[in-house]
Amino acid sequence: EKIEESREFAADVQQSLHSGLSAKNPGIRNRGVKKAPFIVLIGANMPSILAEISFVSNPGDEHRLETSEYRQRIADSLYHGIAKYVDGLSGVKMASKLDKTAGQ
Repeated sequence: EKIEESREFAADVQQSLHSGLSAKNPGIRNRGVKKAPFIVLIGANMPSILAEISFVSNPGDEHRLETSEYRQRIADSLYHGIAKYVDGLSGVKMASKLDKTAGQ
C-alpha cells in the first residue's frame, strides 16, 4: 500500500518539479519517477520519496543552482507537488505557504 502511495506522491512532485523548472529552462529533461530500494526509505510507515533536483557535476545545473531565483523555483515546485498530493488525500489539510518575510 505504501509503495503505491509513494509512487503517486513521487509522480505529483516530479510533475511539479519538471513544469516549474522547465518553464524558464526548456532544456531541462523530465527523467521520470524511478523505483529502487533506497535504504533511507525502507521501513517508512508513510509515503516517502527522494527527489533528485540537479546534478552539481553538470555545469548547466551548477550554474542554475548558483542563483537564488532557481533555488526558489525548486522550493516552490516541491511545495506545489506536495500540496497536490496532500489535496488528493481525504481529511488532511496542507499548511499554507509562509509569508516570505516570516522568520526574518
